Amino acid sequence: MDPEAAAKRLETLKEVSKDSIRFAEELLEQNRKLSENLEEMRVVYSTMVIACRELEQLQLNYKDAQSHLSQNAYIIVLVDGDGMVFTEDLLAKGKPGGAEAGKLLIQALTESRWAGSTPEVHVKVFVNMYKLANILQISGRVKEPKNFKDFATGFIQAKEHLYFIDVGDGKEMVDSRIRAELNFHLQNYNCQKVVLGASHDNGYVRILNSIQSSATPHESKVCLLEGPPFASEFHSLQFDTLKFSHIFDSRKLETPRLPPGLPTPPRTVETPAPYPLNSVSYATAAVAPAPAAASRPTTTIHIGSGARSSVVTPQQKTAMAKIKSFQPPPCNDHYILGQCWKESCHFSHKYNLTQLEIQAMQNRVGATRCEFGEGCRNDSCYRGHYCTSVRDGKCTRPNCPFLESEHPEGAYVGPVTRLWSR
Repeated sequence: MDPEAAAKRLETLKEVSKDSIRFAEELLEQNRKLSENLEEMRVVYSTMVIACRELEQLQLNYKDAQSHLSQNAYIIVLVDGDGMVFTEDLLAKGKPGGAEAGKLLIQALTESRWAGSTPEVHVKVFVNMYKLANILQISGRVKEPKNFKDFATGFIQAKEHLYFIDVGDGKEMVDSRIRAELNFHLQNYNCQKVVLGASHDNGYVRILNSIQSSATPHESKVCLLEGPPFASEFHSLQFDTLKFSHIFDSRKLETPRLPPGLPTPPRTVETPAPYPLNSVSYATAAVAPAPAAASRPTTTIHIGSGARSSVVTPQQKTAMAKIKSFQPPPCNDHYILGQCWKESCHFSHKYNLTQLEIQAMQNRVGATRCEFGEGCRNDSCYRGHYCTSVRDGKCTRPNCPFLESEHPEGAYVGPVTRLWSR
C-alpha cells in the first residue's frame, strides 16, 4: 500500500470519526433536553388531571345547587293596603271574603304569563289596621271596623305565606317597609318576580326609577299591580303591569267629609256601667278581672261631642290621676266602647273601673283631635271633633290641634289649617 495513500485515508477516517462523535454528542444533548421536557409535561399533565377532576366536581356541585335553588322559587307580592283596597264585595263577606281574596290572588298570579314554573306565591299587605278600618267604615265600604279585621283574618288563614301586617300609625310606616322588602327580594336569587301593588302613590316612583336605570337584571323582576288608576308619575316607567279588577277595587280610597261649618250629629255609644266595688285593696282592684259582659248594665254617654265646655271636677281629677298611674294603660276601646277588636291589644282589659273613671278616660281621649274632624262618620269615635278649651270666647289651648271650623266663631287663634285628606 502506498504510504501516502494510507496516510490520506487515515486522515479521512479521523474526520469521519470526529463527525460521528459530534453527531452522537448532539443526539445525547437533545435526548437530555427531551427528557427534561418530558418530566415537565408529566407534572403539567398531573396538574391538569387534578384540575379537570376538581372542575368536574364543581360542575356537579353547581348543578346540585341550581337544582336546590330552583325548588324554592317564589313570587312576592307587596301591597300598600292603605291605598290598594280589596273590592267592596270581598270586604262585605268578612272572614270568608278574606279567604276568597287570598285564593283568588294566588290563582291569578300562578296563571299569569310569566309564571311558567308555578312558583310559590307570597303576599304581604302592609296597612295601618286601625286607621284603615275606620276609613273603610266612614267611606261606606264596610259596616263596622270589625268587618275589616275579620276580612284580614280570613286572608291570613286562607293559605301559608299570606300576611296582613299592621305597621301601626306613623308617617311613611307602610312605604318604608315596602321599600325595604323590595330591595331585599330583588337581590334574592330564588325570587322570580316582585309584584308591587301601590298604583295610587307616586312616592314609589323614585325607587322604581333607580331600579329601571340600573345595569342589573333586577328590572326584569319587577311587575306593577294596578288597583286604582296609576298615579301620574308611574306612566314614565317601563315595567310589566297586571290588573285584577275582581280582587282590587279600581276606585281611589277617599275620606268623605262634611262641608266646613256644617254641624255633626251627636255620637252615642253603649258603654259599661260601673263595676261593682268589693271590699278589696286598691292594688287588688286595679287588676281584678272584669265581670262577664252580660252582667254589666249599660248607660249611654256622648262620644266626641257635647257642650263646648271642659269643666273638670275634683273627683274627675282624682279619677284621671288614677287612670294615668295604671301600667299598662287601660284600653280605650274596651272601656269606652265596650269591646276591643284588636287581635293582640297592648293595653289592659283587666282593670275594675268605675263609671267616673271611664268618664275620665273619655274626657282625656276626647281632648285628642280625630283626624277626620267634623267629617268623621264613625258613630263610635271617642276622639274630639271640636275644641272644648274655649274661655271667654277664645281658645286657651297652646298649639291647639283643632281646626278653625272646629271652634266657635272668633275663638280660633292659631294658623289657618284644613281637614286631612288622603
